[in-house]
Amino acid sequence: MRSMLLRFVVVLCFASAATAHAASSGVTVRLPGSKCIWARVLLLAGLAAGRTTIDGLLDADDTRVMREALVQLGVKFSGNRVSGVGGPFPVREADLFLGNAGTAFRPLTAALALSGGEYRLSGVARMHERPIGDLVDALRAMGARIEYLGAKGYPPLAIHPG
Repeated sequence: MRSMLLRFVVVLCFASAATAHAASSGVTVRLPGSKCIWARVLLLAGLAAGRTTIDGLLDADDTRVMREALVQLGVKFSGNRVSGVGGPFPVREADLFLGNAGTAFRPLTAALALSGGEYRLSGVARMHERPIGDLVDALRAMGARIEYLGAKGYPPLAIHPG
């Protein structure tokens, strides 16, 4: 199940990033200045093994929120370098407040569903009005244990080990 969820996360992360290409060590990939792409780049760098250098990171609320969440989950940052965890996040219990950053909320939901921990994701009141039911349904169909902490189909969420 984890392998299938990981593939789902990769597809989810790059579904809107048509210009992104798979890169091997030592390859530079230049991406457009889109907050949704940059939030996903941070997530993938955090999950990857080794260090990733990110130059020209877009300074936007969504990227700041993603970076803060990744730090809470055990990812290390030093300037423009990200030291990835090489798999599931080492922090197995976290309460993540993601503000109004939908581009952080959705990919983190998918990634945390395969991390084997207890996580709570919430945001501002407006975030709790944004539907997430389709993503939760897809993750549940793959074995993820996710519960709604408010209205069905909307954040906040609790993610439990699968």
